[in-house]
Amino acid sequence: MKKVLVSCAGGVALLGAVTVAGVATPAYAASAPAPAPAAQVHGAAAHPLAHWLRMHRREVRRAVVTVSAKTIDITPHELVTDLRSGTSIAGVAGEHDVSAQTVVSALVGAADAKVNQAVTDHRLTSSQGQTIEAKIPGSVAKLVNHEFGKHTGTTTAG
Repeated sequence: MKKVLVSCAGGVALLGAVTVAGVATPAYAASAPAPAPAAQVHGAAAHPLAHWLRMHRREVRRAVVTVSAKTIDITPHELVTDLRSGTSIAGVAGEHDVSAQTVVSALVGAADAKVNQAVTDHRLTSSQGQTIEAKIPGSVAKLVNHEFGKHTGTTTAG
């Protein structure tokens, strides 16, 4: 359960208002298709927030790229190009004389603001907001230091 919450919190942190609005509103619950039975879904992914995040991956990525690029003072296209070459967001920030912590702080700040707004709008309970906010910094730090574009999978000769 902790693993699901961490990954979900990261997604919420990265998507901001769109995530929070889509996840917590009763309209989402009514309009979303019923989640697949646990036997068909892999492990912890049965959580509704994890399902929603899978369905909105592109929006999450765009939000991360937008906030990160703005903080580093480059275009989102430049950031994506660097990430595809196997660099982390922290690495790109370092190349532009911006600390990784500055990017983490910007992403965490944006996420916290959106979570707080969702609590204020009664889309999340205070308890849910506190739980998500507690997980955001670790998830964001992990994301910022992740090297994109590098795959660790190995192939075997047949």
